[in-house]
Amino acid sequence: MEDKIGCLEQVLQDFHTKGNHIRLISQEPERLDDGGFVRICKSSESIGVGELPAGLEPLLERLLATASSAGDGDGSQGQVLPDVMEERGSILKEIVEEVLERIDEFSSLEQYIWLVKFSCGLCLLKNLPVGMSFEINKVIRSVASLETEEYEHCPVTIHTISKSLFEDIPLEGMNLVHVIKKLTVLNQKLFYYVSITLVFAGIQHYSQSSGGESVPMYRLFGFDDVLSQLGALKLEHIKQERDMRVFFLILKLLSAYQNAAILRHSLCRWEDLQEQHKDFAEFFRISIDQKKAFIQWLLKARNFVANLNSKSGMQDIGLKEDLMLVTELIDLDMIALMEDDIEEASQ
Repeated sequence: MEDKIGCLEQVLQDFHTKGNHIRLISQEPERLDDGGFVRICKSSESIGVGELPAGLEPLLERLLATASSAGDGDGSQGQVLPDVMEERGSILKEIVEEVLERIDEFSSLEQYIWLVKFSCGLCLLKNLPVGMSFEINKVIRSVASLETEEYEHCPVTIHTISKSLFEDIPLEGMNLVHVIKKLTVLNQKLFYYVSITLVFAGIQHYSQSSGGESVPMYRLFGFDDVLSQLGALKLEHIKQERDMRVFFLILKLLSAYQNAAILRHSLCRWEDLQEQHKDFAEFFRISIDQKKAFIQWLLKARNFVANLNSKSGMQDIGLKEDLMLVTELIDLDMIALMEDDIEEASQ
């Protein structure tokens, strides 16, 4: 792993020498404009627009028209008249009501996948009207309440749902982290497995030598696989201007996995894991030695990032702020929690 850490250090050193003063890291999701949301609703090849609820198609067209009247046609709502924003909010609420009224009619797996994509698309919308967050949460909770027991432990189904979310929305950047967190907090096992699968898909996607090759199989991984992926990161092949952003994004994905998988099951007995996750139990069985190996990787990453921060000149304000943000993420959100977890598990 030493040589891989060295490669990553060189990436950040090269970035530093370019003297880039622009902030590259943002913790906020990029979100979707209204046009992007409508494309999600219409993009599913398996369900087709003709199978959508009858009243949904005209509502989507009205939403696009409202987005166009907002100025630039992309739904960004930069300088929008109050009556236009009010109309947009009204249309979005009608869309939500139309889907909720007919949610029990979505009986096939293909239709269920459309509902999940629809829910995630809503969660990513830009400039939500007042009160719309409540309506969106109602949708995703309603989808989470649907019976999915027959799909919960099917690798093919998990792959299909994850692939559709990752590639059809598409989930990129902090949008991916945002959706993972949304799915993880819901008490729904299929959503949970999909969220963990998306973590690994994101790490694979952003650590590819080409900077974004397709993920061959969306699936759960064990912790040995996590450590192996960390050792095999090839960030030196990612385009230079994206290095810091990509490194931070991978760390955010690891942090999401740490909270959702490692810490959640830390004190579970093997028997409890088997009862809860059945054939997937092994993926959540993580030893103290594995956790210590993870901490060692984090410490090395933190040390060379902190070293770069100390060497950066005062003129590199953007770079210094980015480096400090990465250091804080590793120190406060990752290492500290893992050390507390190991201490608790050892008692």
